[in-house]
Amino acid sequence: MLRRQELVPARGSGRIQGIPAWAGAGGGRLCAVLSRPVLALAAALVALSGCSSPIEAPDANEPAVPLATAAVTEQRPPAARVVLDYVPDDVARVTVTDYEQVALQLGVVDLASELEAGERADFWRRAETETVLLADGLLRPVQERLQRDFSLGQEDVRWEARLFDDAGREVGFVQSWAAIIDPGVLRRAVEAGVRPLRGATVLAEESLVLSGVAEEVEEPWGGEQLAELVAGPATSTYLELGCVDEPGPDALDELEAYTVSFGSVLATARLGAGRRDLFDRLESAAGDDSFSEVFTGGAADPSNGRLGYEIASPPRAAALTLRRALPFAACAG
Repeated sequence: MLRRQELVPARGSGRIQGIPAWAGAGGGRLCAVLSRPVLALAAALVALSGCSSPIEAPDANEPAVPLATAAVTEQRPPAARVVLDYVPDDVARVTVTDYEQVALQLGVVDLASELEAGERADFWRRAETETVLLADGLLRPVQERLQRDFSLGQEDVRWEARLFDDAGREVGFVQSWAAIIDPGVLRRAVEAGVRPLRGATVLAEESLVLSGVAEEVEEPWGGEQLAELVAGPATSTYLELGCVDEPGPDALDELEAYTVSFGSVLATARLGAGRRDLFDRLESAAGDDSFSEVFTGGAADPSNGRLGYEIASPPRAAALTLRRALPFAACAG
């Protein structure tokens, strides 16, 4: 990802071209740094050739030129953490699908709407069968219009969060767009009434699009309790305030919030540290045939309140999660 760049709108497209601010600058400094070893070599060659006026070698007391060090890449917070700052209190559940992580898992180097139609179709086919996809792309039904009129597409969305109320109704969404996409073009798509962007808000500096009840909030959704249940990138993440309605065994304690994050082959449920009922929840879930056929090899880590599973079928894992058929998250009996 480019840093410190001057952004110039690319004529006739929804993208912006990055011109590094350091391009063409500092050349004199580079030459000065390289000149010392070059001069030393020249001095040695002249001395060997018997020249009466050798070039003076650099002062040995001068400090050595520092070696180049690898640049440290700035780490972005995971999508599931970013979205907490745009979810209001009356939302009960959130799904986050990180298409950049999905592409990484599938070995797709440059996911963008500029790909050939066949490549894009192959990506979505594989994503739906090989990964846990909690959202299949809000803009895919209007892809043709977006590409024709705005040079945009679903593949330019980095991640997408869907917001649901307590009754399971979708009430809003948050999209993070690739930084190369011109926010002005996004605004024109919103103003043109392209569904589901109609009426949305574009946050240019953050490359975000908010719709429905999504808005910037003073306190992260779920507070520190939920923020502690989000860790690291994931292809998809499910977040819920509360517990699954079906009551579990009497031994279970109350569950105020939980998350489930999915990787390439593993699912990690986070229920919070210090829970005394983690093994009871693990055992209860293992007794559910539909669940245990998809989430296999369960393991519990009481030190940090995590449950780990292997994913036998990514599409079925996504379906069970969206239906909230997750017995380890049952309410207390």
